[in-house]
Amino acid sequence: MHYSDTYSFIKQIKNKEFAAQLKQELKKLELSANNPSFINYLRENQSGKEKDIFALRKEYDLIQLNKVVIGIEAIEANILEAKKNKMHASDTLAINAIQRILNDIKKTANRQALHYTVWNNYQHFYKLAQKFGTHYVPFNQSNDPFKGSDFAGYCWGHTHQYGKLISEGLLDNLSQASNKKLYRTFKQNWTFSDILFRRIGWYFKVSLEKQMREAIWNALKDMDEKSTFNFNFLIKNRGFHSTSLRMVGEGMEYYENNYGVVRFNTREDAVNFLANHLLHEASKVDGGEVSFITVYKLPYSNDPTQDIFVNLPVAKIEKESRSENPVEHPQELKEAIERLQNYINNLQADGSTKGKIKANELRYLIHELNSLPADEVKSRVDDILASREHSLMLNRGTGFYFFMSGFKSHSTTESLLQDISNAAGKSASVSFD
Repeated sequence: MHYSDTYSFIKQIKNKEFAAQLKQELKKLELSANNPSFINYLRENQSGKEKDIFALRKEYDLIQLNKVVIGIEAIEANILEAKKNKMHASDTLAINAIQRILNDIKKTANRQALHYTVWNNYQHFYKLAQKFGTHYVPFNQSNDPFKGSDFAGYCWGHTHQYGKLISEGLLDNLSQASNKKLYRTFKQNWTFSDILFRRIGWYFKVSLEKQMREAIWNALKDMDEKSTFNFNFLIKNRGFHSTSLRMVGEGMEYYENNYGVVRFNTREDAVNFLANHLLHEASKVDGGEVSFITVYKLPYSNDPTQDIFVNLPVAKIEKESRSENPVEHPQELKEAIERLQNYINNLQADGSTKGKIKANELRYLIHELNSLPADEVKSRVDDILASREHSLMLNRGTGFYFFMSGFKSHSTTESLLQDISNAAGKSASVSFD
């Protein structure tokens, strides 16, 4: 049962004047519940930071739920008044059905507000965002004011709504309040077009963390500025869940309709976040494990300039910064890192999307390496070299390069990182002598 189910019964009412009036009241309530959007509400209420983003989220949600309760009560009063007049029997049946739906929505909204704390726990997601992300805004589809008592999640619809709003340049309107289109998309779920034409990958062996990370890396290698991904996972004894990934600027964004939107600087941060998040979600269920990951392209184009975090300092994650002064490295290690920096300049000059993504990720890596002592530099770089699915290990060259490299087929990035590892190893061994 959903708020939008009322519209199908309105079509059955023979009294067209009353039907039009009732439809207008229902539409007006939908508009009111989403005005302002949560993103705009944050922008209007973040000055002074007297309240953190979670307090503002709760404040907004309770206002939204209350709007719907009061709005439905007003509509119910108008319906009761109209029923005092003589009605066609079929109109009475349709109106009674509408009343049952509205009463169920109202009771569900009241119950959600009463038990708000039980249904809203962002703790683990926020901790991961603090560790791997740069910005975070909480969302939770359980606070949908238009859901009925049979609600079990509209994740597929929310994922599509996210992609559609991006393509329309309207991402600031992102809402956990569902509408007719979202509800219909949720019920439709996968289509043959998804399976045949928009599939990125199906990954079956993902119960172990290593397998899971490899699957996520494999999916993200196809990420570009033009696509928004539908990232789905199946947890044993729980079911499928649909979320979304896309590029924003030179970084990445993840929308989890049960927890919120989080931004990452690099694909590596996204992989670390997702692997930890999926493992946590599986741990919440007896016998739970991640059984299956599927990734599709949504049928909407991504706009990487659509950024909900613009002018939203309350959503920025404060991190403990390392010393601004770089660690003094031995000359050989310093030169190896400088060669990687020169390669970044070449990638940026190339102008390709993949080159730009890799240049961005290498820039963050160099900043990190410059803050680490030689032994930690080696450990960090060796971890990357050991992961064959890592984004910096992709694009291993042409067949000719494969031949010329003595069938080792190292990419330029891999060779440069190997040089850094070797130089760091020498520096570390000298320091321990």
